[in-house]
Amino acid sequence: MSKKLFFFSALLFGMTVALVPACNGDKCPETCGFGICLEDGACDCDPGYEYDTDGICNVLIQSKFAGIYTASENCVTGPYLVEIVTNADVTKVGIKSFWKLFQNQVIATVDGTTLTIARQEPDNDNFFVEGSGTLSTNASGKKVISLNYTVKDEDPMDPSTTTCATTYTEN
Repeated sequence: MSKKLFFFSALLFGMTVALVPACNGDKCPETCGFGICLEDGACDCDPGYEYDTDGICNVLIQSKFAGIYTASENCVTGPYLVEIVTNADVTKVGIKSFWKLFQNQVIATVDGTTLTIARQEPDNDNFFVEGSGTLSTNASGKKVISLNYTVKDEDPMDPSTTTCATTYTEN
């Protein structure tokens, strides 16, 4: 067999193996939506997505958090409204009116029912925020986010740190 024919055969075999679906037989759904099918027939969702009731990766995790909430916390007097909005990055949400102070959105990463606020300076004014929280549902069926965070004023002349516990309850 010539070298050209051998390499062509090897290349053709490699392409055939690469194009064979990763799933076995009829275990796979017709599509996994935003995910891939594993050998056992289950879908493995892409970041930012989770299963719908049929086991297909069609639910944007960020959509579970989106909405208008009443915030009650130990750091700010009186309840106030916040809005959680979806982000172009499907693994993130924006929180408007965070701490009843920030003008720009605080960006949080979502994963399942967890919300994580990486250290950031939303308004470029030496106030940094970071924290985390979890999403649940109360007895009335409303979404509730329990959030703990810190705000650091890193003004070199007068630095301070405030630690807050907040509950966001869906309106």
